[in-house]
Formats: sequence, structure tokens, C-alpha cells
Amino acid sequence: MMNDTKEKRATFTPGPWQISCIDGIEDSLMVGGGDDGSDIVADIRDEANARLIAAAPELLEQCKLFEKVLTHLINSGDSGADLERDKLREILAKVEGSEG
Repeated sequence: MMNDTKEKRATFTPGPWQISCIDGIEDSLMVGGGDDGSDIVADIRDEANARLIAAAPELLEQCKLFEKVLTHLINSGDSGADLERDKLREILAKVEGSEG
């Protein structure tokens, strides 16, 4: 059955994302993604921030996997992970553009 309510879902440039230099601009880095890396995701001046942004698709996938692991632990009787899982779900909801 199809739900009449539309969910607000974020769409992302597919990973992996790569860091490259912008030609002619000193100390400027670009993070690009998509099939050939040509979709510009960010123009950044700081290498540490560029690395963090470039890792975002992989970090998101690992967070989703970790949420499943925490849920499994909770369902298996380890209630010590409840708060961590709930916080992770809130963060994932922010990233994905849905309610937490």
C-alpha cells in the first residue's frame, strides 16, 4: 500500500568523493563525486576539512551499519546501547533530511 505522505529525503552525489586541486587557485581544494568525480561537492581551503568532507559518504554508510549492529545488540538484551543508538538515529535523520 502506498503512503500518501511524502517523506523529505536527502539525495547525495554518489561516492566515493575525491580531493583535487583547483587549477589556477593557490591553496584551493575541490571535493568531487559522481561517476567520474566531476560533480563538485565542495570548494575548500583547508586540507583537513577537505579530507573529512571527502570521507562523508563512507562515514554515512558505516553509521548506518553501526545503527543496525546497535539495534541487534539491544534486541539481544544489551540495553546499554539504547542511548547511543538513539543519538545515532537522530544524527542519521538530520543527514537524511527526515525527522529524528
